[in-house]
Amino acid sequence: MNSDSSPDPTQDQASRRRPRLVGVLTLVMLASFLLTLSPLPLRLLSGITSLVALVLLILLIVQAVKERRYPLAVIGALLGVPATLMIIASATIGALFYGPMAEFQECQSTAITEQARVQCSDAMQGSMAEWISGLFGG
Repeated sequence: MNSDSSPDPTQDQASRRRPRLVGVLTLVMLASFLLTLSPLPLRLLSGITSLVALVLLILLIVQAVKERRYPLAVIGALLGVPATLMIIASATIGALFYGPMAEFQECQSTAITEQARVQCSDAMQGSMAEWISGLFGG
């Protein structure tokens, strides 16, 4: 009898799938980061790509735990999950305060001097206060 054991086909399939999952996760996270740097309408898409990245990251963490690759799971959980949640929170805040943020971006893009940029910041603070008080009927 042959004492050599044949490789487990399910483990072999999982080990082939991991590099693809890591590659797709890397591309989605890069897209999320680049969309975060974009002007406001596009910046909102970073929340959607980060949600996709969070799902892929959770799949990767589960797969790493199943394969007993605990360092990969811990690094993914400690670094990846907070990063994706921060991008999602940033996109959510951008969506909630879309009006004042769009005005601020427009003002910043036309400001030539540092004094004009400071005036944009001051105007944004006032606009934000008015917008919030209007929201709550104040």
